[in-house]
Amino acid sequence: MTTIKLSEAKAHLGRYARKAAQGQQFIIADRNKPVAVIGPAPQPENGVRPKLGLMTGQAAIPEDFDAPLDSFENDFYGQ
Repeated sequence: MTTIKLSEAKAHLGRYARKAAQGQQFIIADRNKPVAVIGPAPQPENGVRPKLGLMTGQAAIPEDFDAPLDSFENDFYGQ
């Protein structure tokens, strides 16, 4: 793994992000102390991303979900 200075990472983040997408990893150091690692993003095990709305219709939100709670108002307003 290659170590790069924080200032170098800030100045050329796009370059390091593209290299990370290709599988390279970099250690970012601030005053010679490792503070972060840049590398490829983890991929789903089966290679398939989760679909949006996967749980549509499987959860119920009550009608009064956003109604104020009496106890909260009493505590908040001191009544």
